[in-house]
Amino acid sequence: MNPDLTDIQRLIGRALVPYSERPDADGVARLVDDLISRGATLHAEVAALPGDRRTELTRSALAEWSYFVDAGPTGRGDHANWNHARALARILRNLASSLNERPSGVR
Repeated sequence: MNPDLTDIQRLIGRALVPYSERPDADGVARLVDDLISRGATLHAEVAALPGDRRTELTRSALAEWSYFVDAGPTGRGDHANWNHARALARILRNLASSLNERPSGVR
């Protein structure tokens, strides 16, 4: 399963740029599609982690991912899609960090 974390980090970087650097509407739509398709593999890998390797942040990110993918953008138009892309990117950033974390019992 092993997702390409470099590719995911690149996608996260594309979504978390300042508003003035956001792509046009078609670029945002492609970005959302890429985040969802590549994020699905990462989500599956993190979901397969044993329970003792899941921090509170990991559990939250797993639930948020499912919700945001199913719900889609809140509102209409370019700005709603842009916000949706950024939310997905933040969740993916948390999921990616979960692969390297060791739970301390405090999260």
